[in-house]
Amino acid sequence: MSSIVRRNPFEELTSFWPRDLLARFGGGSLAGEWSPRCDVREDETSIVVHAELPGVEAKDMEVNVHQGMLTLRGEKRVEKKGEPDGGYSERFFGSFERSLSIPGNVDEEKIEASLKDGVLEVRLPKTEPSPPPSPRPISIKTA
Repeated sequence: MSSIVRRNPFEELTSFWPRDLLARFGGGSLAGEWSPRCDVREDETSIVVHAELPGVEAKDMEVNVHQGMLTLRGEKRVEKKGEPDGGYSERFFGSFERSLSIPGNVDEEKIEASLKDGVLEVRLPKTEPSPPPSPRPISIKTA
């Protein structure tokens, strides 16, 4: 099992009602943002995150790592194709952000990201595990 942990406190608070509740009545998403769905896979050499971002171009997103958090952030722009007004949309548009906690054995300097067919792949290579420190005696001073 992966040691990456999903973090989106607002979504956790609102998980008891449908994600598109306000959009059904002409409003935006619940927080004015949406969060891409992610798959996380881990093997001996790396952790790989796949995020579904259909319709989002690489220039409209950023991937950051800072203090053990991987953050995907960007914006999916509304498509205007001369469609008549009215109706409704079940798709999410606007800004998005997704943060994942990454384990300490990831080499942050070698993280790579690529975008293909609406799926962002972030590859987080693992570092060689360091052996646990051996116990060492500590002398006790007496008064």
